[in-house]
Amino acid sequence: MSNLVSLIRKDFMLSRNYLLFMVPYLIVLSIMNTNAAQFGVSLIVIFSSMTMLLTSCLQDIRNVNIRFSLSLPVHRRMIVVSKYVSVLPFLLIGVAIVLVLSLVLQQLGYDILNMNWRELGVSILSVPLMASIYLPLYYWLGPKGAQYVNTVFFLAIFFGMMNQGDIVNSIPGMKNFILDNADMGLEKWLVGGAVYILFVAASYLVSLRLFSSRDL
Repeated sequence: MSNLVSLIRKDFMLSRNYLLFMVPYLIVLSIMNTNAAQFGVSLIVIFSSMTMLLTSCLQDIRNVNIRFSLSLPVHRRMIVVSKYVSVLPFLLIGVAIVLVLSLVLQQLGYDILNMNWRELGVSILSVPLMASIYLPLYYWLGPKGAQYVNTVFFLAIFFGMMNQGDIVNSIPGMKNFILDNADMGLEKWLVGGAVYILFVAASYLVSLRLFSSRDL
């Protein structure tokens, strides 16, 4: 457990300097991107959480941290687990940024971050799904190829953020679910939850197999 905490702390340390750039940027972006203000909460949560994950992985590559970690008495399984678990504190930071920015922007006279708890829930659940797509690619391509994957994901997050309203509208039923509080029913919640857990678990197993078989 101590190794896991140390690895998660390492990921946070690698990405914490990014917060100094990210918070002012999100304030300016929220003010400028008024067309997406309807879904501004998800914009900030997803952008901040995923970019912190990408930054920590990029710093691991640049500083050769994975090879150093393997020289310590740390199992490869623990290294992979730490990347998936690191998403949780990144999400907490993203939610905290939303709450703080909402207060700051209101003080500045910009009432553009309307807190919608269902939208916040969708945003929180979206981040582990995106991480579950990214991390197997990260472990599959290795240090050299992962830099290209990081670039692609950074661009996808940036342009997706700028066109967030169109993306939400393109997903059948998503806008109504977020804004109208449409009731899905218990069975759909249970099925959706089971599929969600299976997807994340499958992603972890694939990442573990890829990383365990890689010669570093």
